Amino acid sequence: MKKAVGFAFTAIASLPLFANNTASTLPDTDVFLVKLKGNTIISAENVSKRVGYDNQPNFVDGGLLYTAGFQQGELWQTDVLLYDFKTKHTTNLTNTDVSEYSPTKVPNEDGFSVILEGHDGSQELWQYAFNRSENAKLLRKEVGKIGYHAWGNDYDLITFVLGQPHTLYFGNTQKQTGKPVAKDIGRTLAFNKTRNLYSFSQYKNNQQWITLFDGKNESLTPLLKLPEGVDYYAWQGDDALIYGKGNTIYRWQLGSKNESSKWLDFSKHCAHKITRLKYQSSTDMLAFVCDRT
Repeated sequence: MKKAVGFAFTAIASLPLFANNTASTLPDTDVFLVKLKGNTIISAENVSKRVGYDNQPNFVDGGLLYTAGFQQGELWQTDVLLYDFKTKHTTNLTNTDVSEYSPTKVPNEDGFSVILEGHDGSQELWQYAFNRSENAKLLRKEVGKIGYHAWGNDYDLITFVLGQPHTLYFGNTQKQTGKPVAKDIGRTLAFNKTRNLYSFSQYKNNQQWITLFDGKNESLTPLLKLPEGVDYYAWQGDDALIYGKGNTIYRWQLGSKNESSKWLDFSKHCAHKITRLKYQSSTDMLAFVCDRT
């Protein structure tokens, strides 16, 4: 039995947008960590190294957070794992009897935020300490269920709120503010710290566009149309966007009039398709998810 986290949720829960799955219906995914030197792949390692659901990688100093699915009888739940770059050891940071996912480092805090799905089906934003010295704490409630989130500056953030349609909220956890700013959004939320701009994917005429959101004036700017069937993207540095199509990653230079071009070929490592991905400028590392389903 998994230990509790200090609050009154006890039942097994499921991932957002995949409710009521059994263990046998989990997507079969792996998390890869790639060391780069510019446009050259130095190494690519499967760091999750197991059968089942491993997804949603996110860099922290010295390591990589990701979400892992575990079978509990006929149902399944998720925990947050940390892969340490130096030791190459993986630690379960949550290990609770509820599901946590979408792990993200909280800026200026020694902790990480997650979406926690409770016994009652709620999906809320919580914070955990890396050293487990403190109980998890609720950061904010939204109007509806939260699926994903991305931090900006000074505890500002954007959140994906499930609904018909899915809605982008912009708010602040310390001020406990939040309001809808866009609708018909996709699953990828990000923040470009250098440019102080958020980005998200948004459906327009059944096609997903990467859209910029300026929190200061709350303006929206469509930026790049994603290919059909592509749901995920990431920033590669401050001025380039990347996404996976099949087992190849494409890159588009911000402001370019040219279309995206092939950047990295991972056909030797991922036979099927690349979905979620993240890039860390300070280490020139890339993390991506290989979906074998």
